[in-house]
Amino acid sequence: DMQHMDGVEATKKIKQQWPHIRVLIFTTFQDTEQALESLRNGADGFLLKSIETLELANTIRLIHKGGTLIDQGMSHKIFEKFDEQIETPQSKATAYELTAREIEILQLVAKGLRYNTMASRLYLSNGTVRNYASTAYTKLGVRNKEEAVHKALEIGIIE
Repeated sequence: DMQHMDGVEATKKIKQQWPHIRVLIFTTFQDTEQALESLRNGADGFLLKSIETLELANTIRLIHKGGTLIDQGMSHKIFEKFDEQIETPQSKATAYELTAREIEILQLVAKGLRYNTMASRLYLSNGTVRNYASTAYTKLGVRNKEEAVHKALEIGIIE
C-alpha cells in the first residue's frame, strides 16, 4: 500500500524522470480505469496479485525484455469497455470525421427540410448549407440526400 501516491501517479513520475525504466503494476484491484490510466502513463504491464509465481517470473522477464502484458481477465474487461465506447453515435460520427454542423445538416435533411429552409433556420446562406451537405455526403461516401439519410441511420448518427 503506497501512502503518498498511487501506482498511476508513481508510474507517471518514473516515466517522466526515467523513460527507459520498465514499470509493472502489481495490484489487488480489478479496476479497469486504474489499468487504463496506468497504461496511458507508461506502465509496461498490469497484473493482479493473484497471479501464479511461475507466471509472475515469466511476466517480469517479458517486461524486462521490452514486452508488454496485461492480466488476461483485466484485458477482457478493458476490451469490453472499448466496445461500449465505440458504440456511441458521436464516436461513429468521429469515425467519418463529421463536424457538429455537418451532423446538424444531416439531421435536418432526414426531417425532409429543403436547403433554403435550413439556411434561414441556421442563419446561414443557402450556399453554405449546400457546402456542409456536400462535404458530409463525401465523408459518408454517398451521392444524394436519400443515400445520406440511409447511411446516417445505418451508422446511428441520426434516428
